[in-house]
Amino acid sequence: MNGVGSAGRPSPGDGLAEEAVAAVRARTVTRPEVAVVLGSGLGDAVLGDLVVEEEFAFDELPGFPPPSVAIPGHARRMVIGELFGTAAAVFRGRIHLYEGHGVGPTTLIPRLAAGLGAGGIVVTNAAGGLRSTMRPGQLMLLRDHLNFMGVNPLAGWHFPDGTPAFVPLPEVYDAALASTVREAAEGLGLELLEGVYAGLSGPSFETPAETRFLGDAGADAVGMSTVPEAVAAVALGLRVLGISCITNVSGTSHGHDEVLAAARGAAGDLRDILKAVLPEMRRNDGL
Repeated sequence: MNGVGSAGRPSPGDGLAEEAVAAVRARTVTRPEVAVVLGSGLGDAVLGDLVVEEEFAFDELPGFPPPSVAIPGHARRMVIGELFGTAAAVFRGRIHLYEGHGVGPTTLIPRLAAGLGAGGIVVTNAAGGLRSTMRPGQLMLLRDHLNFMGVNPLAGWHFPDGTPAFVPLPEVYDAALASTVREAAEGLGLELLEGVYAGLSGPSFETPAETRFLGDAGADAVGMSTVPEAVAAVALGLRVLGISCITNVSGTSHGHDEVLAAARGAAGDLRDILKAVLPEMRRNDGL
């Protein structure tokens, strides 16, 4: 297990994650085995299943910026407790690049998770589908991603010897964890898509020309998050599982309210996947 700032792992060197870990440790000694990030409209997916030990508003955690804008569908809270028999840190919401704080804060969730001792992270999001065969409410397992945010989340990070964070990314999303999800979905009788997620900075939605470009570039879905968290998590030695909820399809008119409604409609399927996968992550993968 490699925590934030541990030997051999890169860090931005700002000490913020360490301060956040200390703030959490002052109120609980629980060591989460897994972190779960619940995206837009998905924050309540496992609320009834979560045995809460301690809860923190994001702005109680050092380094986590106060909300610059009201973001519907994001409670901006971290819960430490037990989820489906697994010690977990559940983040109901996240920090987005479009909030205007820069890319640094978008990596604080995986940095805090690693510092608390988690060995893996599940990142979920609401995403727009780029294939005409997709429909709102479907879940898509992430095979890979395209970073079109205009900035790399590891900019300014360095290894302990001072070299830049040249982190290889041949497999951002863990293949063994993806296989576990496939098996779980099949056992549950749930339809599961797979594809490539394109991360854009937002907050505006894509133009028709942009959606055509993204599809031609190999993306299957598009959103405004996840990429910074996933890349930082890999740099910190965490295993990453990514799941998108398709909330709208390219070529259809939609707004944020429609996105949230579709995500909430898929929350039950996501909950069933997490119920099947989290204990297996803990038991079989040594997290």
